[in-house]
Amino acid sequence: MLARLFAPIFACFVLSGCLTSEFKEIRITLNPDGSGKGIITYVDISSEQGDDTVSLAKEDFESLVADDLEGKSFESANEKLKNVKKRLFVADGKLMGEVTFEFSELAAIGLYKHQNEGPFMFYTLADGFLTSGQYAASNGSYGGDKMPIVFWPSNTTEFYVKMALSAPETPKTSLATNYIAWQSKRR
Repeated sequence: MLARLFAPIFACFVLSGCLTSEFKEIRITLNPDGSGKGIITYVDISSEQGDDTVSLAKEDFESLVADDLEGKSFESANEKLKNVKKRLFVADGKLMGEVTFEFSELAAIGLYKHQNEGPFMFYTLADGFLTSGQYAASNGSYGGDKMPIVFWPSNTTEFYVKMALSAPETPKTSLATNYIAWQSKRR
């Protein structure tokens, strides 16, 4: 369920051509009534080199801005999420992407809590955004390869999951310089 929510977020920043990110961090803050807010941060957005060794960084960056940052694909795919904001920025020389949002009910983000009791759970191998990578870390308890579920105590209000998205050996071109040039033209 959580994977269904995050699949479009991942698509926003990663599936436009050969775009990738070193990893993504998801932070969810839950209110007592089941509403809350979330932040997804993509770290080091870059363009993967194609099979023909041609860099598609310019095209990938243009697609990232037009289709994802300025487009409404995320909002259209996640109608239960409100006050969605997206931004790009550079930190430590890396292009970062951030999506913030609010939700009015727990079901909107797909985090599971059996019969509203017991621990919160998230299955990391589902087909979707959050799971479209390799589990790297969380503030919950990870069941491991035999039971790839993150568990959080039932009184948890702050959730964190980090997923690795790209293999270190894959040739990539950072899009930070593209972003800096784009920003300077907008001023």
